[in-house]
Amino acid sequence: MHSPFTIDLQGHPHLQFRIDAFNVPASSRGEFEEAMRRNLAFLETVSGFLHHMVFEKTNGPTEFNLVTIAVWESPEAIAAAGEKVKAYYQSIGFDVQATLTRLGITASLGYYNAPLALQ
Repeated sequence: MHSPFTIDLQGHPHLQFRIDAFNVPASSRGEFEEAMRRNLAFLETVSGFLHHMVFEKTNGPTEFNLVTIAVWESPEAIAAAGEKVKAYYQSIGFDVQATLTRLGITASLGYYNAPLALQ
């Protein structure tokens, strides 16, 4: 369990977020969770990584049943992390798209900020 984390956009207006939504079939859940934990363990070693949360759908019309949010300290940190993650995946032979396809998982992956004017 991670320590509590507060998103303070006033104090830290440059926070960046990687928000990924997944539709994970029950038959693929175990392998997906294993990969997610492995990837999180790597992210925790990357400079600028602040926090990670996973949400599981309890109700609603969306097709996605799991959503992950990774919080980064700046646009520079999240950009550098993307390169490090790509190199890490290559070093362990992990092909994200091939794995999602093999497991029957659909995903919506993206980078976000939180504009103060919209809060």
